[in-house]
Amino acid sequence: MEPGLKTLFSLIESYGDDLNISEEELYLAKEKGYIFDYPKYESHSDTLKKIPLIISQIDPKDIANAFLFSLSKRRLEYRSALGSYYYAKAVPEHDVLKSRNEELAAKFDDCYFCRWQSWKKKTDQHKDILNIYSYRRYKNGGSAVGSVEIQYALFDLEQFIKLPKVTPTDEDIHIFKQILSCVKRLNGSDKAGKLRDMIIKSRIFKTNKDQVSVLLGELGICGILAGEEYPSYDVRFANEYERDPGEYRNDFAYPVNRWHARDGINMQKLKEVFGDDFAIDLK
Repeated sequence: MEPGLKTLFSLIESYGDDLNISEEELYLAKEKGYIFDYPKYESHSDTLKKIPLIISQIDPKDIANAFLFSLSKRRLEYRSALGSYYYAKAVPEHDVLKSRNEELAAKFDDCYFCRWQSWKKKTDQHKDILNIYSYRRYKNGGSAVGSVEIQYALFDLEQFIKLPKVTPTDEDIHIFKQILSCVKRLNGSDKAGKLRDMIIKSRIFKTNKDQVSVLLGELGICGILAGEEYPSYDVRFANEYERDPGEYRNDFAYPVNRWHARDGINMQKLKEVFGDDFAIDLK
């Protein structure tokens, strides 16, 4: 592991404990783009204005290539942008939707529609927020398992455009086809957890439980693993209250947390995201 990345992992995984990280190590990690200072405050409206600007700088083909490239190389920072891109692209214009909890609504300006957070009022709690985001990119290839945050998506895409463009190999494409082929081996009532377990058990590629959970979440966000009742965000943008699967033991991101094997693979979305030539016969 590269020294700067190791410093990031030590910073986050030892959070709250005494850290033995030198100023030189922190400086190097910042120079390499792994560790960041406390973010500048941006209002909800300013954050939304950034979305079309960052989206306009990205070719969706590069997003697809990066995701595929990450599979055999295990370069997880390339994988993360798939979910972030299609989440950010789908966010409509909106006003802040405050918490239904009156106490929280009075204390914070957080938006429960796009999950924008008012860092200005939570300085101590969020002093390492960008470092947490950076850690998520390199550790699991995406945002934390569960809901998606607009500020993570924007940060992720800002970092993505700094990466060299990549081209997936035949091995990458083969791995992805194997991942998707696991769907047809499930029972119709099976959910994302069963799919994750089958992918891991099949030893298709080097990975772990959390990384597959995030990967499946990203395939749901872009609509490939999403059913008609609970579609991808570009079809119907669900706010945070609507993303809860209603089950205690389901920590996948929406909408794959509502997906069943009988919903199958949305082939139209698969072609839209990965290209017309990416056709898989899973009937």
